[in-house]
Amino acid sequence: MIKIIVFDFDGVIIDNYELHYQLSTKQIKYLTREEHRKLFEGNIHEERAKLKSRNTGFDLPTAFQEHKLLAKTPNKIKKLLLNLSQKYILGIISSALEVGLNSYIKNNSLTGVFSFVYGKETHTSKFEKFKLVTNKFNVKNEEIIFVTDTLGDILEANKVKIRSIAVDFGYHERARLEKGKPFAIISSFDEFESAILKIK
Repeated sequence: MIKIIVFDFDGVIIDNYELHYQLSTKQIKYLTREEHRKLFEGNIHEERAKLKSRNTGFDLPTAFQEHKLLAKTPNKIKKLLLNLSQKYILGIISSALEVGLNSYIKNNSLTGVFSFVYGKETHTSKFEKFKLVTNKFNVKNEEIIFVTDTLGDILEANKVKIRSIAVDFGYHERARLEKGKPFAIISSFDEFESAILKIK
């Protein structure tokens, strides 16, 4: 039985892949779209460090965070989150800065919907952040589902035997997501609740 639903943020709750790619081309010289997508096939912080020699000095985290302050939650997703929060404990595990995530939550009247927000400040490894969730809420791994849009996230969840529902409208396409063998892949949040009900 699922007790906790953990959401990734960028590419899942808000559609910002193209923005991130365009900002990344300002930070990393000669960055191709495929290189950008491959950054998210593993831990983004570790993969990004491999391209350090191509840095331009552009402050991507700050520019990206400024976008979060202006972003709006689509009504359909906001309604879904509010409904889910009545049945499950909801949280966010992201590689982004918590200050930006928390500002987004406040600005979109979602305060109280998420019981925890673990971003870069908590740890750079989502694997470690999943362990924090199981310890804090005293739940088993099989009682958690993770909603994400990247292969790297699925693989980190797999390490702690947490199942994933992948969305193919974010940073990674379906074929790439399938490599991680998520529990399900959906193309719209209209499919989300039916996917949850199939989990035993």
